[in-house]
Amino acid sequence: MICGLSFEASAQRWFRTSSLEFGLIGGASHYSGDLQEVYIDPRGLKPSVGIITRYSPGEILTFRLSAQYGSLEARDDWYEDLTALSRRNLSFTSELWDFTGGLEVNLRRMEAKQRSGIYPYLFTGASVFKFNPKTTFVYDPTSAIAQYMEQSTPGSYTGLIDRDGEEVELQPLGTEGQETTEFNDRKRYALTQVAIPVGGGIKFKLNHKWTAAVEYGARFTFTDYIDDVSSTYVDPVRLTAQYGPMSSAVAVRNPEFDPARIEGSKRGDPNDNDIYGILGISLTYRLYGNRPVCPSF
Repeated sequence: MICGLSFEASAQRWFRTSSLEFGLIGGASHYSGDLQEVYIDPRGLKPSVGIITRYSPGEILTFRLSAQYGSLEARDDWYEDLTALSRRNLSFTSELWDFTGGLEVNLRRMEAKQRSGIYPYLFTGASVFKFNPKTTFVYDPTSAIAQYMEQSTPGSYTGLIDRDGEEVELQPLGTEGQETTEFNDRKRYALTQVAIPVGGGIKFKLNHKWTAAVEYGARFTFTDYIDDVSSTYVDPVRLTAQYGPMSSAVAVRNPEFDPARIEGSKRGDPNDNDIYGILGISLTYRLYGNRPVCPSF
């Protein structure tokens, strides 16, 4: 009898102070880096969907896991003030897989006895993300890069005519000379990397079972190649010799580039790593664990 009362009291305490939630999260993802002049450009907001689970051992701290799918995009030609870099005419799109584990700190105690309420929170943790930058190849035999390639390696550019409009993956093309003999110090970037999420939001407790939340989290990455742009240009002849004519065609898209001065000129800023962010709206359902029972002898 005493054992039963003891376990019942423990179970009641567990139900009062802890909870497990599972639900869906949707919203938008975006990128910030070398191809974007503002932190968030509305044209770069792309749909994002996923699942999320939260475990709260008490009223202040909440552990969370989420898996989300979205996409990223940016283009130089979005911007009218044609600075030297925006004349690069570069662009990219990428799928985004984000897996985040973290800790939320509720800025107001989430008391279990309250049927409803509004609770602001902050969160951080660790993210693993997968990306793959791509661009659409536009065949233009009158472009500066086409004429330069035909002069230096005849037939290299015209051989791409059947690939007009093709979406090409940028990482295998080594567009900044990665792992070439002359630029062996530039290593090929990995397509799966880690990031540090930092963000916050507001939870809306609808009743004892359902909770909605609105949040934003920036992911601070350790790579400058989400957009395939980081450091300096490489002579298209070198790229063609190492990776083929498509590498040159998508690496140098500036209609006014000077072939004599292209190698070593600025293509991006290697001092600032890329960032991506996720704006999410979640709806979770509260679950409870198994109630302890008194052991039998």
